Amino acid sequence: MTPILNDLITGAITLAGGDTTAHGGRIWRMEGGRSCPIGWEDCSQPVFVDLASGEHDYGQPGGPGWADCQKHCRNGLVPPGEDD
Repeated sequence: MTPILNDLITGAITLAGGDTTAHGGRIWRMEGGRSCPIGWEDCSQPVFVDLASGEHDYGQPGGPGWADCQKHCRNGLVPPGEDD
């Protein structure tokens, strides 16, 4: 599924009052968070659960958690100290 289609589905769900997101042809709900996987102390990454299967996503590349970081990371996904 294309990122644009995922964004359109997520937008429709949000307008309908839902707290879920579409990613990879599946509907995910944020269930919490974890510390930043690349080491920033002032950031966190959401943990998602697939509503159909119950599978959790902990931010693996290709999943909704990683996509969220790509979209919102104010550090450009560069680990601390690598830009020196």
